[in-house]
Amino acid sequence: QGVTHRDLKPANIMLTKAGAKLLDFGLAKLKPTGPQSDASTRLDEALTEQGTILGTFQYMAPEQLEGKDADARSDIWAFGCVVYEMVTGKKAFEGKTQASLITAIMSSEPPPPSTVESMTPAGVDYVVRTCLGKDPDDRWQSARDLLRELKRVESGGAVSTESATDIPQAAIWQRPVFATAALILTLAVGGLTVWSLMLPAPPPITRLSIVLPQTQVRTSTAGRFVTISPTGTHVVYVANNQLYLRALDELEAQPLTGTEGSAPWSPFFSPDGQWIGFFSARDTALKKVALSGGAAVTLTEATNLYGASWGADDTIVFGQVGQGILRVTAAGGTPDVLVAVDSPARAHQPQMLPGGEVVLYTLGGSGQWDAAQIVVEQLATGERTVLIDGGGDARYLPTGHLVYALGNTLLAVPFDVDRLEVTGGPVPLIEGVSRAGVTGAVNADMARTGALVYLPGEGVGGAVRTLVWVDQTGQEQSLAAEPRSYDWVRVSPDGTRVAVEFGDQDEWIYDLARQTFTRLTFHVSGDNFMIWTPGGDRVVFTSERDGYGLYWRAADGTGEVERLTSHSNRVIPQAWSKDGDQLIFYEATGSAETNRDIYILPMDGERTPQELLRTPFNEMDVDVSPDGKWIAYRSDESGEYEIYVRPFPNADDGKWQISTEGGQSPVWGPDGRELFYLSLGGANIQMNRVAVTTQPAFAAGVPEALFDGPYYDMNGRRYDISPDGERFLMIKGGGSNSGLSSTQIIVVQNWSTELKARVPTP
Repeated sequence: QGVTHRDLKPANIMLTKAGAKLLDFGLAKLKPTGPQSDASTRLDEALTEQGTILGTFQYMAPEQLEGKDADARSDIWAFGCVVYEMVTGKKAFEGKTQASLITAIMSSEPPPPSTVESMTPAGVDYVVRTCLGKDPDDRWQSARDLLRELKRVESGGAVSTESATDIPQAAIWQRPVFATAALILTLAVGGLTVWSLMLPAPPPITRLSIVLPQTQVRTSTAGRFVTISPTGTHVVYVANNQLYLRALDELEAQPLTGTEGSAPWSPFFSPDGQWIGFFSARDTALKKVALSGGAAVTLTEATNLYGASWGADDTIVFGQVGQGILRVTAAGGTPDVLVAVDSPARAHQPQMLPGGEVVLYTLGGSGQWDAAQIVVEQLATGERTVLIDGGGDARYLPTGHLVYALGNTLLAVPFDVDRLEVTGGPVPLIEGVSRAGVTGAVNADMARTGALVYLPGEGVGGAVRTLVWVDQTGQEQSLAAEPRSYDWVRVSPDGTRVAVEFGDQDEWIYDLARQTFTRLTFHVSGDNFMIWTPGGDRVVFTSERDGYGLYWRAADGTGEVERLTSHSNRVIPQAWSKDGDQLIFYEATGSAETNRDIYILPMDGERTPQELLRTPFNEMDVDVSPDGKWIAYRSDESGEYEIYVRPFPNADDGKWQISTEGGQSPVWGPDGRELFYLSLGGANIQMNRVAVTTQPAFAAGVPEALFDGPYYDMNGRRYDISPDGERFLMIKGGGSNSGLSSTQIIVVQNWSTELKARVPTP
C-alpha cells in the first residue's frame, strides 16, 4: 500500500489475544499514488521537516547512516534487528555511545542467533543474516520473499508453496517466537513497508568548534593536522607529539594509545573508520593504529609523507620525495611505485579514484604550492591529464566535486569522474584555511557522510611557533623574532647569528643584535637542514635544485650557491670534524636493508663520500665532540631510538649507550664533558643531560632531566646550544595566527548540502 512506518522497534510492537499489532504511525509516510491534496502535502512536509530525526539508531541500516535513500530493503534490515532481539534477548548491534553504535552497524556482524540461544533453528541464522546484509542488494528484496523463508523454517526446512494468506493461524502460533515474526510480516505484506528510520531530508548545516585545551599543543605541523572519520563521527588531530581522538558525541578528546611520542603527522582514516594511518617522524615510517588504540603497526619505511589516502581495495597510496606516488597494502610490506616524477617536481596528496585505475594527485615543487597542478594519471597507460593549473591537495567527493586549496581558500569544481573532466569553473567555499608548512597540505578533511573539518589560519604553515632561549633550569627568554612556522635553527659558532628555516623552506640568517632576517637562498625546490661551517663563513644545506645533493653558500649572501655532492637519495648535513676537513652527513636510502647511514665527505680532492657507519638500522642525528674524537648519534637498533657514542673516525672501535628510556637529537657541551639530548617528558619535550668522561676510557653517567616544555620536536635536531653551553635555542609551539586561533578546529555537519547548492553538477 506504499506505507512506510519509519519507527519499527520492539517498543512499537504489541502482542494481543488477536495477534501482533504494529503501533505508532505518527512518523509513517504514505507514498503518493496519484495527485495529492494541499493538506496531505503540508502534512508530509511537516513530518519530514529538515532536522527532524525519525526512528532509532539501534535499528538503522548502513545506507541510512550514510545518508542514502532508504527503501523496502531498509525496512527488512530493521525487521532483522527485531527478530534477532526476539530470539536471543540481545540487541543485534550495541555500543556505549552513539558513535560506537554507528561504527558497529557499519562494520561488524552480530553472532549468529543459534550461537547465542542454542534452541534457535539454524534456518533463523540464515534469515537474520540475510536481513542484515550491509549492502541492500544482499538482503531479501521484499517482505514476501522473507515471509516465504520464515514459512520454510517454520515447517522444518521443507519449501512450502502456500501463499501467506493460506497459513492457518493456529499452526503459526504453535511456535510463538517465530510465529510472531511471521505475523508481523503478514502485516507488512498486507500493506506496510515497515520503517525507514532515516532523515527524509538533509538536516540543517551546523557548525561547532573544538578548542584544544592549553595542555595540548600542536606539533609536527609539517603535514595535515586533522582528519574526520568516513561517518563524520570522530575527529583525529595531532598534539603533544601524538594523536588525539575526539568523538563528536563526547565533550573531550582522548589520547590515542599507541601513538605516544611518535611525532605523527598527516593522519587519515581507513574506509571502515576502524583504523588511523599516519606518518611517524620519530620512526620515519608509515604506520596504522586501531581506533580503539593499542600498538601502532609499521606498514613500511618512509621519509616525509607527502599525503596519503586509504582506498576501498585496502591499499594505501602516499607521496614520497624523490620517488613519486607509492602504494602499499594495509597489511604492510614493500611499496610499489605507481607514479614516478623527475626532481625537483614532487607528486603528493594522492587519492585513488573509484575503480582503482586512476590516481588523483598534486604535481609541483616544494614551497610553490599555488603554482602546482592537480592531475589524474591512468595507471594502465601512464597517461597524465592536468585538471587544474594552480592549486593543490585536491580530493574527489562522491557528490561529483573536486575540492582543493589555493592559498588559504578552499575551492570546488564539478568533476565527471567517468570522463575525468572538470565540467565547471572554480567556486570559493571557505577562506582562511591553514596549510601545512613542509608538504603544503590543506588542513581540512571531508567525511563520506558530508561533514567537513578544518583548521582556520593564514599562510603556509601558519605563524604558530616562536624562538626562545632556555637555560638549564628551564627559564625562558623569547627572541624578538616574530612568530613564524619555524622548522630548523643553528646558532653560528660566534653566537651572533642564527641560520633558520621556516615554512617556505628556504634558508634565512637572523642577526641577534640587529633583530633582522636576511634571506640566503631562493629556489623553487626548497633548501633545508642547514649547518654552519666551523669558521661561520658559510652555510651547508640540503637541496633538490639539480637532484639530491649537499650545497653551500657564503653566509653573507655573496657569491653563488655551490654544489658539493650528488646523490640518488636525500642527504642531511650533520656536523664537522674538528679541523673542518670532513663533513659528516647521513643518507636516507629508503631501503629496508639499510635505511639511514652515516658518511664522511672529505672537503679536499674529489669529495668522494666514505662510509662511517652503515648497518641494517637507522643511524642519524650525529654530533662530533669538541675534541673531535667521538661522535654521538641516535639509532633504533634496540627497537626504539636511543643515544649512542662511538670513537671518531674509527667508529668500529667501541660503542656506548647513553640514553636509557629513548632519546634523540644529541649535542655535545662545549667542554666535551657532558651530552644533551631530547626525550618525551609526559606530554612535553624533555631536555636531558649526561656527564661523560673520556680518560682513561669512555664512561657515561646517569641521565638527568633538566627541563621540559611544549617545544618543537621532529625528525632531526630542531634546536641548538649556545657557544658557552649555558642555554639552548628552542622552537616553541603556540603563537598567534593572523588573529585566528591555531588551536580551534571547526566541524561543519552536512556541509555537502552547501557544497551541492553552491557548486551544481550537471
